[in-house]
Amino acid sequence: MSRAGVLVAGGGAVGLAFAAAGRDPCVVLERENCRPANDPKETDLRVYALSPGTQGFLTRLGAWQRLPAERIAPVATMAVFGDDGGRLHFPSRRGEPVAWIVEGNRIVRAVEEAAIARGVDVRHRAAIASVSASGEGVACELADGSTVEAALLVGADGPASAVRGLLGLASEAKSYGQLAVVAHFACERPHGGVARQWFQRGGVLAWLPLPGSRISIVWSAPEALANELLALDPVALAARVRDSGGSVLGDLQCEAGPTGFPLRLVRVPRIAVPGGVLLGDAAHGVHPLAGQGLNLGLQDAQSLASALAARSALERPGDLAVLRRHERARRGDVDAMQFMTDELNGLFAAEGLLPRRLRNSGLSLLDGLPPLRDALAARAMR
Repeated sequence: MSRAGVLVAGGGAVGLAFAAAGRDPCVVLERENCRPANDPKETDLRVYALSPGTQGFLTRLGAWQRLPAERIAPVATMAVFGDDGGRLHFPSRRGEPVAWIVEGNRIVRAVEEAAIARGVDVRHRAAIASVSASGEGVACELADGSTVEAALLVGADGPASAVRGLLGLASEAKSYGQLAVVAHFACERPHGGVARQWFQRGGVLAWLPLPGSRISIVWSAPEALANELLALDPVALAARVRDSGGSVLGDLQCEAGPTGFPLRLVRVPRIAVPGGVLLGDAAHGVHPLAGQGLNLGLQDAQSLASALAARSALERPGDLAVLRRHERARRGDVDAMQFMTDELNGLFAAEGLLPRRLRNSGLSLLDGLPPLRDALAARAMR
């Protein structure tokens, strides 16, 4: 039997970031094998738009500095287009990027290296099989038959979280009947650091800038259309993506992909029990149209680390009162993001003249009200 201060299930960016940010000794259990010595030269198909708030958090952890600068693409501005002339523009403030596009595998490596440098014990090929939890602590039996005891178990093991079930926490899932189709393209013309998004009758298409004259696309499309896109050869797919974006970057050449990921909304009414709490995708799932999934998870990591650091000398890490303070601190942001993305997805999927006029006039109206537009952007950039 081994002991840990805090046990984290899930060695992705969120679990590792929490472990690196916390003051309590942490052990991180990751199901997968150890990372290879070097990441592949090819651009990871999973890329993320990191907000200024997230960039600041990763900098404080010592992770941002470990990212290869030549593989980061700053976003100078964002442009959103409706399906009938509506448009919305988010300019940079004081010349600073509104976001940074970073590859998923590079983020995980940088955060893992920063966590290890801060004394976090990261154990690979380790999975939890059973849990006994209370405010006094947890005992976890691992798949290899060994046991780990800790003051707190943190489930950061993704949308299909095993820890969520082991802790007896209920979840509500709603399938959108959509797939996110992801691919990378070389562009005839430079993107200028502009992230573009089109709300169309065929779903939501986002073009995210990559280093050089390259973009990554996320096309959140109904399953029938998504499967059609996934079946296209690279030349036909490039032409389809080019035309759907109005050829604003000229001809495109497919460099990687496509692949598809199913989309669903996941609500977890309670994310904490005595001795256990959830973070990131284990605690909530949102539609990717706002690009905020990882940012929300890393905000979770900051919040829980702060709640544990602020506990009184009489409180234990697994005390429900401590965990509920974190839960309350995060509920508003998570609920607001889920509501906004769910409603926007529904509004732009609706057929008919009236919904089309409402959504497009709404975009243009918001674009004409800079204080309101900037307030919305500031919330997303935290």
